[in-house]
Amino acid sequence: MSSKARFLSVLILGAWAGAGAPSSLIAQNAPGRIPYDGSDTLNSPRPIHVDQKCRILPGSEGIRMKKGKPYNDSTICALQGISASQHWEEKINGNELDRWLVRVKEQTFVLQDIAEEPVMFIVQFDVPQGWFVDSDPQPWQMVGQTAYFHAYVKPGETVKLHVGVRREWPQKPKPI
Repeated sequence: MSSKARFLSVLILGAWAGAGAPSSLIAQNAPGRIPYDGSDTLNSPRPIHVDQKCRILPGSEGIRMKKGKPYNDSTICALQGISASQHWEEKINGNELDRWLVRVKEQTFVLQDIAEEPVMFIVQFDVPQGWFVDSDPQPWQMVGQTAYFHAYVKPGETVKLHVGVRREWPQKPKPI
């Protein structure tokens, strides 16, 4: 393929993707690809990658890894308020009462910058099949079933990031 043809195909694909192409099709073109976080730009905060268990992951800059494996350091990342609950939600729809059984799982990440410069925590949270993220803020990006959250933290500062997921099971409507 000539360079001109390659350029045109990239240009067309980019225009198609930007013009409302189904995100499922775009995501299929790059399975398992970790989203770009901007960490290689000048003066950007150092990234620290953590998973949903608050383990520091390989790829975190300036942090010594133990044989390249994830590890815990509660000074940098700790979990608080881990909970699971279940409740009913109801809504009147005409002359029927629509009901859902809702299950919620949530936790709070306590993230601390112990470095002398700002850091950007990139929290990777696996969302179970059939569940969806119910958090404020919403994830920066979803790749497959993994939600990516950003938290910018200044030196000596501690930030809390609340993450929740929920699943709903519709029940048979009741006449009212």
